[in-house]
This record gives sequence, C-alpha cells and structure tokens, in this order.
Amino acid sequence: MPSPLLKNPFSVREALSLGLSKAYLTRRVKAGTLARLSRGVYQVSGANEGIGEHLYKIAALRCGMPSAICLLSALENYHVTDQISKKTWVLVPEPKRVSSKDLKLIRSRHPQWEIGIRKGKDYWITTLERTLIDCLLYKRLVGSQIALEAIKQALTQKKVKLGSLYDMAKKMGAEHRVRPYIEALAS
Repeated sequence: MPSPLLKNPFSVREALSLGLSKAYLTRRVKAGTLARLSRGVYQVSGANEGIGEHLYKIAALRCGMPSAICLLSALENYHVTDQISKKTWVLVPEPKRVSSKDLKLIRSRHPQWEIGIRKGKDYWITTLERTLIDCLLYKRLVGSQIALEAIKQALTQKKVKLGSLYDMAKKMGAEHRVRPYIEALAS
C-alpha cells in the first residue's frame, strides 16, 4: 500500500492515481487489511484517529471541495452543545447532490467560502463564531433553542465574545438578522 494512503481515509480516485486497481481494493477489503468506510471511501485497517476527524474527512471525500463541516457537527467539534447528530452536517454549493444517509447537506446559493472557514488539509470547517451565527441564520434547521444554548455555553466557557459574534455577522452581511439575539444575550 503506498504511504500516502496509510493514515487517512482515501477515495477510489486517489488509489487509482497511485496505480492501485479497484480489484486490488476489493481483495484488500476481503482480506481485512482495508476497511470500506463509505461508498468510494477506504482506510487501512487499524489506522486510528479521532472519530470526529474521521467522519469529517469521509464527508469531505464524499462531497468534494468546496465543502465545510458546519452547524451541529461544528458545534459538536467545538464542544458547545449537548446535541449529538446522527449525521455529519456539511455546507455545500446549491447544485451539489450526494446520496448518503450519513450526511446532511446544507445547500447554499452564497456559501461565502472566504468568511469564517478554517481550511485544513483534509477538510474545511466553519469557525466557532461563524458556526454560532449560522445556527441563528439556519434556526429552522437547528432550532433557535439549540442555537441560543450553544451561544450561552460558548460565552460561559469564554470561547467567544459577543463583539466577535457581531463582527462575524457583519462580515456575513447578516447583522440585521442576529442583532436582536445578541442584544438579548448582552442584557
């Protein structure tokens, strides 16, 4: 097995580009040296890492780029919610379609990829400030109670300040939509 594939989940396309065949992948899965994580996504058996990181990399491989872990999955990553999502929430461009029971796609016409997204080597994830603002903006999906509890928890844990939340909302052009929430939390 080529070394670039040893630690991280990889796609069939990456394996093919390194000279491996689909038949080889199938034989390795049957032999137990390779694990099929999802359709078209594999990992060498025994390659351990955090479960969140693992799921995020799989989501990025399935959705392709640009895409970013967001909303409930990002809240879980930053440890500011008690909610446990059964799916990985991923922000994608509006035309993107991926059929997977493990992913919750949040399609956006204007995803603003340059604002509040931490771009790692294997996957992108919204920053805590952007995640909290997005939760208020997508309150019909997340629930306003969950969004407000996450903000209160982040403030209590001193992970964010109300000023930085308002600044993020301003950068996103959504300050008028979140101002009432921020003013209520400030009082």
